[in-house]
Amino acid sequence: MYKKLIILAFVLSCLSNAWVKAFAEDSRGTTGAQFLELPAGARAIAMGSAYSSINGDPFSAYYNPAGLTTCMDKTQIGLMHAVYLQSVSYEYGVLTTPISDMGVLGVSVQYFAVGNLVEVDQNGIFTGDSFAPNDLSLSAIYATQINTISVGGGVKYVKSHIRNSASTFAADMGLQAIVGQYTLGMSISNIGKGLKLIEETSPLPTTARIGGSVHLNPSWLISIDGIASRGSDPVVAVGTEYRLGFNTTTILSVRAGYNSRYVSSKLGVITGISAGAGLDLGNGSIDYSYSPFGDLGSAHRFSFTVKL
Repeated sequence: MYKKLIILAFVLSCLSNAWVKAFAEDSRGTTGAQFLELPAGARAIAMGSAYSSINGDPFSAYYNPAGLTTCMDKTQIGLMHAVYLQSVSYEYGVLTTPISDMGVLGVSVQYFAVGNLVEVDQNGIFTGDSFAPNDLSLSAIYATQINTISVGGGVKYVKSHIRNSASTFAADMGLQAIVGQYTLGMSISNIGKGLKLIEETSPLPTTARIGGSVHLNPSWLISIDGIASRGSDPVVAVGTEYRLGFNTTTILSVRAGYNSRYVSSKLGVITGISAGAGLDLGNGSIDYSYSPFGDLGSAHRFSFTVKL
């Protein structure tokens, strides 16, 4: 019990200090590497990204690395492909593997590509050249569990390329705690120095999450998160999932969520709504999420998880 309390106090202290440092100054609209804020995993996205206290799949690495402690039975691979507007694409992949009873190791990759853009000069005249901006993040993650408390952390390499390239390193950390029938989660991501392109440095979109979830019954899950990201307004996210079991190895899940990130945008309140479904086949799952963006169209995400 004393060891558990010491670990909890230490992690909370680290998270609190990082939180204060990250949001001590107003940096609204000044962050770079904003692809780091793009969510991962169709299950989580369909639930409004209210995922800091959710575990059970490798995509937890994105929202709260502590959630990976429920992936200690088998090596797991998670892959996601996201279709955004026009030629914009986003890929996310994660691999987790248990290391005896010591915890879980994981690696993840994020890749964001805009496609070819035509170059114009300062007068708006085409130069005849083109370029293809892209962003990349590579992460190494570790998580472990002591009784009802899970802790996790990771380091990541971030690179952004437009016409020139810039790179930096960052860190993630988080915890989850089971309190009765509730699971509480707290995490902070993208802690680090900014990206410097030519002479200008843009801070990373450091993001803090705190939330909780509860199973109202074995089939019905509800979650809620408060999210604060450097460079944007605070966000509230809520999500729900209902599982329908056909047999012991085949489970259909339906999901819905809402994220207030876009509530103040001209795209309208409906842009915060998300929905989706998933099919769990025992040693693998297929998930889909749908998010409307008003006049800009819709975003479709597909993710796959395999247990080896």
